[in-house]
Amino acid sequence: MLSVICIGLILFTGACKRDPEAPLLTQPIYDGPNANTTIAALKEKYANITDPKVIDEDLIIKALVTGNDISGNIYKQLYIQDETAAINLGVDQNSMYTTFRAGQEVYINLKGLSMVKYGSELQIGFSGTNANRIAWEIFKEHTKVNGWPNAANLTPLEVDLSKLDASMVNKLVIIKNVRFNNGGVNAFAGGTATVSEVVKDANGKTLDVRNSNFSSFAKDILPKGNGTLVGILGRYNGGWQLFLRDKTDVIDFDGTDAGTTPTDPETGGTIFNETFGNGTYPSGNRPKIADFTDFDMKAPVTYSEESGSADIRTATGISASVWLPANKDITLKIAGIQTANKTDLTLSYQLVPNIYNVGEATNLNAMKVKVNGTTYTIPSTPVAINSTDDRNKYYTVSIPNITPAATSTVEFIMTGADNAFGFRLDNIKIVSATGGNGSGNTIIVTK
Repeated sequence: MLSVICIGLILFTGACKRDPEAPLLTQPIYDGPNANTTIAALKEKYANITDPKVIDEDLIIKALVTGNDISGNIYKQLYIQDETAAINLGVDQNSMYTTFRAGQEVYINLKGLSMVKYGSELQIGFSGTNANRIAWEIFKEHTKVNGWPNAANLTPLEVDLSKLDASMVNKLVIIKNVRFNNGGVNAFAGGTATVSEVVKDANGKTLDVRNSNFSSFAKDILPKGNGTLVGILGRYNGGWQLFLRDKTDVIDFDGTDAGTTPTDPETGGTIFNETFGNGTYPSGNRPKIADFTDFDMKAPVTYSEESGSADIRTATGISASVWLPANKDITLKIAGIQTANKTDLTLSYQLVPNIYNVGEATNLNAMKVKVNGTTYTIPSTPVAINSTDDRNKYYTVSIPNITPAATSTVEFIMTGADNAFGFRLDNIKIVSATGGNGSGNTIIVTK
C-alpha cells in the first residue's frame, strides 16, 4: 500500500512541473550585403531580353512586399516594389503570405536567379523550371526578411485610367470612382476559371479586374454602384489588368444604379455623353449601329450609319465603342441632341487607332467632324507604334465653340483612303461651358 502511495506522489509531483517557457519571438534582422541596385535599374538592364536570362552579377535589391497569395487570387506570385518601380517573382509555392506579408521588407540576392518575360513584361524567376518559377528552397536562400511586416508602410499610387504608363506596371495602386459593369449581377468568378470583370470610370475608361475561381471571394457578388479599388496593376501583352489581393481591396461601393443624365459641374453642364453602354461585345456578338439598343442617350436622340460597316465591340483595355474598319468610308450620324439655349458648346470624343505592331502609323485626321452643317477638319496628328506602350492608346479631340442650333446633329466622317488600320470611336461628349473653355477656336488633341 505504501508503495502505491509513493508512486502516486511521484506522478502528481511530475504533473505539476512546468515545461520550460518557449523562447520569445525575435525580430528578424538582415545582416547581409547592402542593396546595390534598384528595381527600375534591373528592369532597364534586361528590358530587351526575349528568352530567360540568368543573372550573373552580385545584384541585391531591397523592397517591400505589396501583393501575395493571402486570398488565393494571386497564384504563385509575389509582388514587390521599391521607391523606383515594381516587379513580381514567380515562386513554386503556396501560402507564401505566412512569411511574406504585405509591408514586409525583403532583401533579394539576384545572382543565379533569372529575368524572364511573361506577357511581354519582366519578372524574376528561374530558367528551365515549370513556368520559370523559383523553387521554394532556392527562393528562401535568396530572399531574406528584415524586421516585422508593416502594411502601414504601403501607400497605393492613385492612378487615372486614361494616364496609365509603363512606370506603373506591377505597382500597388488605388483607383477611385469606378463601377463594375456587372455590379449586383455577376460573382467575382462564378465559374471554374479565372475571369475578367470590367470596371469603368466616370470618363468611360475601362479596366479588366482579374478574379480567380480559387480566391476566397470568388462566389461573392460584384458590388453595385461607384466605389474604390486597390490592387496590383498588371499588364499582359499591352492590356492593363488589376489583381485584387483580397476582398478588403474593394472599398465603399455605394450601391447606386448608373444614371442616364450625366452632369459635369466643372464645365457648367454636360448636355450629351455617349459611352456606348457597359456591355461586352466580343467576336460573334458585335451589333451594328442599327441593331444596338444600349446607347446611354435615348430618344429623341437617334443614331444611324448607312453603310452598315460600323459595329459596337470591345477589346482588351478598350470599352464598348464604335468600330470603324479600315479602308471604308463611314459616317456615324447622331441627331436630336437637345442644345436649345445652350452657349459655349464644346464637342469632345476619343479615338483609339487600331495599330499594334512596331512601325505601324496612322493619323487622327482620317476622321472629319460635321456639326449642324459645319465641317471641322482635325489638325494633322500622326500617331505610331514605337513600343508596346503605344498600343490601345486613347486620344481625345476637343472642338470648342461648335455651331449652335436648337437641336444639334453631329456626324463623324471617316475617310477610308486615310484609314489603313481601323479606329475605335468612344466617349462622345458635348458640354456647355460656364464662361467658355479658354481655348478659343483651336481644336485640341491630347492623349
